[in-house]
Amino acid sequence: MHTTSSQQQIATDEPPTKKIKKVTFEIADDNDDDQDVVQNQSVDEVIKRMQSSIPPIVSVTVDGISTSSTEGDNDIQFNYLSQPIGNVLKSYSRKIKYNDGTIEEGNFVITLANAAADPSVASYHNAVQPLARWFIETADDVNVADKDGGGFWSVLYLFRKHDNLVDGTTTTTPTCFFSLAGYVTLFHFNAPFKKPEPGIIVRICQALILPLYQRSGHGSELLLSVHDYAERYTKEFAIPPTGGMDIVEVNVEDPAPGFIALRDYIDYQRFISLISTENNSKFDNKYLEMNQVNSREYFQQAPNESTLALSSLLKITKRQIETIHEIYKLAAVEKWKQDSKDTQQINQVETYYRLMIKKSLKSYRTEELGACEGGKEEQKALLAKWFEETYSHYRKLLIRN
Repeated sequence: MHTTSSQQQIATDEPPTKKIKKVTFEIADDNDDDQDVVQNQSVDEVIKRMQSSIPPIVSVTVDGISTSSTEGDNDIQFNYLSQPIGNVLKSYSRKIKYNDGTIEEGNFVITLANAAADPSVASYHNAVQPLARWFIETADDVNVADKDGGGFWSVLYLFRKHDNLVDGTTTTTPTCFFSLAGYVTLFHFNAPFKKPEPGIIVRICQALILPLYQRSGHGSELLLSVHDYAERYTKEFAIPPTGGMDIVEVNVEDPAPGFIALRDYIDYQRFISLISTENNSKFDNKYLEMNQVNSREYFQQAPNESTLALSSLLKITKRQIETIHEIYKLAAVEKWKQDSKDTQQINQVETYYRLMIKKSLKSYRTEELGACEGGKEEQKALLAKWFEETYSHYRKLLIRN
């Protein structure tokens, strides 16, 4: 993908569509002159205006004021699911922090819903996907039941599990309900000419975590679940008959900077886990250690056969493998610098790394460079800017790691 957006900091090789991006918004009438009136409405009035665009909820708290959102709030079964949509893939707990500062432990489940085979999935998703318009820039509704678009859809849902809940309180009668916390839509299509082997490509199209649950690690859990699903696909999931083909790649459509950071972090963690496995017979990583960090050869592009093999094992794009290698080599450089006392040699190694990154950026963003009207000087300035953005991005991932 080639992008001209100033917000797209890291180059990707994936096609454009919806952005996974948190946005802010205001409630206002179509008539801008009435905006002050609308903003001063009661909470009840604001919620009524939102009802056509959001699924049923039990209550909303705004500025410390709690109010019911529907006339059926006393009917807990109307507002919650008695069971999650789809098959449960994973259960885990996370702390939930509310606006008033209180914290509680929440239980969550991630499910896989087969939209192509189960009509109830499409019915439920049609009810909840308008939420995306509030939080994902340029979000469009999709027909997850569509089987005529060259592929088929499934959805990973994140549900919060509410134990012993009746009318907003707990009860001694064992029962539980589920409420939506987020989802990821997945589009599957056949790739008969995919190298090194043909198969099914899964494309992440939309990812949404509701505000209460953001910055709590749910995005990582969902993305890891996508990869786990890709590993287990042929043996455990029949969606729909595909002649026994495996999922050979997971990619993302037009990821926003926040999702790029999440994806790169998860892909790097999976890579480190793979090469750290003792007696690993799946992947020969000797090429990573063939040269010393302070040699120019260390910063050459990885052999194509190694890149393809790693891409196949991790089921990610070739470009993502190159990104992983760049992060890995930066980690090696930073570790080497701690032991080196030669300032001149350190500067030389940093130059090697910078040239490697610029060469990579140049190969993937040729269209943008070609559009520079200022000639080579403008191209050099743009490459320098991209390098600083990429370098900063990689360092943040390593610090997080």
